Amino acid sequence: MPPHPILSDPRNNRGRRFPIAQRDHLQLHGLVHPASPLSLHHQVAFAISRLRSLPTPLAKYEYLLRLVNSDEQLFFSVAQSHLSAVLPFIYTPTVGDACLNFPTLDIPLRGVWLSLPLSGAIASVLRNAARKNNPDSPIDVIVVSDCQRILGLGDLGANGMPIPVGKLLLYSACGGVDPATCLPVVLDVGCNTQSVREDPQYTGIRSTRVVGPKYDNFIDEFITAAKEVFGPSCLIQFEDFANANAARLLEKYRKSVCCFNDDIQGTAAVAVAGIMAAIRVPGVDPDLRNHKFLFIGAGSAGIGIADLMVMALTRLDIPEEQARRQCWFIDSKGLIVQGRGSLSEAKTRYAHPCPPGLLPSSSSDLNDVVAALRPTALIGVSTIPGIFSQHVIQRMAAINHRPIIFALSNPTSKSECSASDAYKFSEGRAVFAAGSPFPPVQLPGMLKTLVPAQGNNSYIFPGVGLGVILSKARYIPDTMLLAAADMLASLVDNSKLSVGCVYPDLDGLLDISAHIAHAVCQHALQLGINGRDVSSLDVDAIRGLMYKPGRDELSV
Repeated sequence: MPPHPILSDPRNNRGRRFPIAQRDHLQLHGLVHPASPLSLHHQVAFAISRLRSLPTPLAKYEYLLRLVNSDEQLFFSVAQSHLSAVLPFIYTPTVGDACLNFPTLDIPLRGVWLSLPLSGAIASVLRNAARKNNPDSPIDVIVVSDCQRILGLGDLGANGMPIPVGKLLLYSACGGVDPATCLPVVLDVGCNTQSVREDPQYTGIRSTRVVGPKYDNFIDEFITAAKEVFGPSCLIQFEDFANANAARLLEKYRKSVCCFNDDIQGTAAVAVAGIMAAIRVPGVDPDLRNHKFLFIGAGSAGIGIADLMVMALTRLDIPEEQARRQCWFIDSKGLIVQGRGSLSEAKTRYAHPCPPGLLPSSSSDLNDVVAALRPTALIGVSTIPGIFSQHVIQRMAAINHRPIIFALSNPTSKSECSASDAYKFSEGRAVFAAGSPFPPVQLPGMLKTLVPAQGNNSYIFPGVGLGVILSKARYIPDTMLLAAADMLASLVDNSKLSVGCVYPDLDGLLDISAHIAHAVCQHALQLGINGRDVSSLDVDAIRGLMYKPGRDELSV
């Protein structure tokens, strides 16, 4: 017997939650479990128990993705009520493993692959996808990736679909954006990783990536088609584009399209919020003007953090050039200094005179650079595991009573150091944050348990996205991201700071997102870039507008 259509509809399927009256009306008797209907609460408890029983992170990922594709209400009820337990398995660090193992995963992903042969027909494909996604709901947000720089894992081609899928699950789980209004998109323009491209199970284009005008024209057709099909207020989030394209595409479209790049702007807002909270930690200099930041990694993420930090510093009446001198960078060729050749325009902005006592031959040695510069904060965006060595951390602790050490590279295998190493080698004095989760640390002889913060972009992008959707902002200026960072930092209470944790609890992300969405709406209003009147929207009103699973158990 073929299944009833509603049982194959993840938005309306309720499984054993269908009450008897609905089983009668929909003729579901015999097609769902005959026992008495279960409550949503009981099914959530069962799902969490099942999740915890699974042996590996990838098995947990597959279970959760099957759940969202069979019973959306149950999945988001699980995610919103047990967010810290679910988050590591639907996004970092497990999403990296999902991409690496994508050809072997037995899960359907509700995303749209746009490959080069579809050039000229992208608008038609998007229109059809929207119709299949939910004909009664507009598309409010697209997360799009060309998958050339998946986390710290490199070019994975069309295998990167778990990235936009996962990001949009977080928009709904953490930001209350209706999942019916979300569309994940992968732009398949080839893959430069030979082992991926030649895998017999690979389903993407089996050629190296197109570049130049052909690539740009394809991106332009997608952007134009998205605006045509979904309207100018549809938010487009760029995700995991390579450094060579990420910043330039953002600059190309940011004033004419409602778009942002989470790897650049979201990461920047989270990092700057973490720094603004860190200077409130007891023992850290509370004046941002007295801090010096050393970035390890000078890609788009690092430059984005520095640019937003400069914006934060200039609010303190510091000239922009002086604010830039508080930010230093090490790239693959060493410390970025004036007179070094072949620097990009972005790197040139942060090229300062070589510090006294540092020889050119030592400019690639992080320990020597730390000794010469005497930074108050290390910010790792290098994807080089372990580059924050014992000697480097000890040197930072010798220079600073409370050194700030942010190891932000993802996934965990690419982290610049672990939380335990940061605390151990600094004698428990480091103010530490990482891009991926690390467990609390208890050092010998210390009564207090140290709680590492996770600088997860989920603190920022869901709330920013919700605020942009509600306000119908025409574009997203960097000042809007700084307003979001200010709000996030203000939500870190003293109990967290007392144990060195510079971010709020992840389980409170829905409420955090409501506050950030309010800040975004108010900022759009102040700048006059809102397309909808949000002057009367307070945080409580925004909470009432957020998607909550189970609110309407059957919409048919």
